Amino acid sequence: MSQLEREGYIMAGNSTEVQGVKLLTNNSLKSERLSSQISKMILSEIQSGQLKPGDRLPTEIALAEKYGVSRTILREAIASLKNDAILESRQGRGLIVKNPGSRQAFRFSDVFETISMDEVNYFYEMRALLESEAAGLAALRKTSDDVNEINEALHEMEEAVASNSLGNEAHSRFNAAIAAASHNPVLIQFLFFLQSKLHDLAKELRIKTMTSPERALIVLAEHKQVAEGILSGDPVTAKIAVIDHLKNAAQRAGIEIYV
Repeated sequence: MSQLEREGYIMAGNSTEVQGVKLLTNNSLKSERLSSQISKMILSEIQSGQLKPGDRLPTEIALAEKYGVSRTILREAIASLKNDAILESRQGRGLIVKNPGSRQAFRFSDVFETISMDEVNYFYEMRALLESEAAGLAALRKTSDDVNEINEALHEMEEAVASNSLGNEAHSRFNAAIAAASHNPVLIQFLFFLQSKLHDLAKELRIKTMTSPERALIVLAEHKQVAEGILSGDPVTAKIAVIDHLKNAAQRAGIEIYV
């Protein structure tokens, strides 16, 4: 009997089930996704009381063997939990569970590991709330460099429409330019995290909703309205333009949002 079997692992095709949690193990799965699943399993043990504040975790080798993953993936999982102030390394003691006051029952990053096309309305609502605020701030705080970057990104989007391309990079550049123009470092980092986590989902939605040149022109016009609000220094117009665009985008995807 293998170590995996002794630990209660069930192998089935391209997946491994560990204590009721299925781990995908095919070659197409990115290590960051697998490490996230491992970090959730460790967090579950903490939340259930199996691991208590002050407890020392087993060695890295033992944990990697327990969960059936490489030490590289395990280190990524541990790093995630340390960043979330759930675990900490103490000299002479190793890896320790932190006290309840510092332990998070909910990890924001978990939302982005589970969001699917069936839950895409949450994605649109979050985007509408955050990106509209970024646009409002950008209208008030933009610099000449910000204006140039927004205009250049908009020009790239125009070129993408003219060439019948989805313009994924141009869309990303436009969104990043608006975030940067807000000059709010916390909001910028938050939006960067959001956009990086949801990049593939956004790309899939763009494929679904920009299926004709006519629709691409409509989307471009909506982005131009956002840019006009920002460049004219009108935060209210900029915020409304972002919300209207994302409501329309959601409608084109066949869903409804409430913002």
